[in-house]
Amino acid sequence: MKKYIILSVLFTLFGLVSCYDDDSSLGTKNIGDITIGTLEDASIISYSGNKLIREPEIETTYPDDQLTYAWYIYKEDQDKGFRTNKIDSVKNLSYEVNLPAGSYTIIFEATATANGYAATAEMKLAVSTTFSQGFYILKETVDWNTELDVYTQNGLVSDLLASTQGEALSGSPRDLSVGYSQAFIDTEENKMVNANTVCITTEQNKLICLRTVDMLKAFDNSNLLFEEMEADEEPYCLVRSLASIFYFSNKGIRSSSTSENSGKMGFPLDNGGSKHVQLVNGGFGGHVYWNNTKHRVMTVDYSCIAASEVEYNTEINQDNLECLSSGLNYVGGVETIYFLCQDKVSGTRYLYLLSGGKIVEIRPLSSALHLAQGGIIAGNGMTGTFIYSVHNNKLYAYNFDAETEIEIPVTGLPAGETISYIFNLYWNMGPFGDTSLNFDNIVIGTQKENTYTVYLYNIRGGQPYGDPVDKFSGEGKLKSVRYVCQLVVDQTAMLGPMYGYGPCFPY
Repeated sequence: MKKYIILSVLFTLFGLVSCYDDDSSLGTKNIGDITIGTLEDASIISYSGNKLIREPEIETTYPDDQLTYAWYIYKEDQDKGFRTNKIDSVKNLSYEVNLPAGSYTIIFEATATANGYAATAEMKLAVSTTFSQGFYILKETVDWNTELDVYTQNGLVSDLLASTQGEALSGSPRDLSVGYSQAFIDTEENKMVNANTVCITTEQNKLICLRTVDMLKAFDNSNLLFEEMEADEEPYCLVRSLASIFYFSNKGIRSSSTSENSGKMGFPLDNGGSKHVQLVNGGFGGHVYWNNTKHRVMTVDYSCIAASEVEYNTEINQDNLECLSSGLNYVGGVETIYFLCQDKVSGTRYLYLLSGGKIVEIRPLSSALHLAQGGIIAGNGMTGTFIYSVHNNKLYAYNFDAETEIEIPVTGLPAGETISYIFNLYWNMGPFGDTSLNFDNIVIGTQKENTYTVYLYNIRGGQPYGDPVDKFSGEGKLKSVRYVCQLVVDQTAMLGPMYGYGPCFPY
């Protein structure tokens, strides 16, 4: 009996070996190589007929008829597996981009049909709409009202307020500021959202905040506050803080968190403010600002809980001073904030210099300096300890560190155009953000009758270098230029000075 059992077991084992040998032919199929060349990243304006075209280079041992292809796309903050959204099944892609603004990843996949072997390559796609990224231009119309243009890689779009809101904003322009990640209620979707906005104020005390993706009105005088805005309130500006949006007016300072909420502003802190506001240590040190009511430099903490005068022992009578300009300089890892003020009676100008939110000097300026006479003033942000001024249609730079002044020659400006604007515009994302969009330009604006022209210059040694790298023109009187990036600015990015790479953008 034992003999039959042993024979039965042996026959079973032989059968298993035979089955294994029959199926092992799958393992003998050749596995070839598929190598896909680098796919170049792209930036595209959406909803304008623009197409993403890519013709990948492939090195492979497989015949063409044994390969299949697929292209996939996903938004970087909504990764649910890259095969969720296939956009094409061809080798060479021609994809019309009609997507909401944002950062996307595109993946190309080549697969061998014989055995399923696949290789992939990916690229980044930055999608913007007509308004979501570019240079916004605040201007005065021929009838002394306020309008807005935007210049993108797709060209200039004029009169955004008239085209999206039905009319220009009444009153001459006062200020243009950018609110990154501002919270508000999307009335079209009936939900709380966060988005980048531009905020405009006028000398007739009008205010409007517009979502840059589509020019949807987030706020105006009627809904910015929980309570009704008083008729004599003078809105000055909205600025991004560490994790809040601050609103400055003649009634004081209000704030709202950048977390999802209604974005409305509560009761004011202190009283008085201005459009001259600067961030201290990326917002961790709060703000310093000029108070038009008290004629003093004030400070407010990042939580908007306490405001106080920045004290300094001086014999200067500050009660007659008005602020002309302010700026933040970050050269050599040292943060210096300036306020340039003028005595309304004597005409003497004083330069306030602050470090760490404290006044280190109030410097009377010699009347011989062009900075003491020029009507157009702006500071350098990150490449030189300069404050620029325009006097008699010439550009000068005052070195506040060395206390010297030089004339700066500017090339590429046609004869007959009057310099009407100067600003150092930059985008400076540190190691915690996307640095591919970084730039640093001197912006010079000129005026000829009712036509403005904006020239963008590279910077060398804190000065405009060479011919303009770009220029554009529009109708109206130029008042301000601000850059809006479509990227999300989070709290970590705001703390650039603490990490040694300076501020993200100028105020």
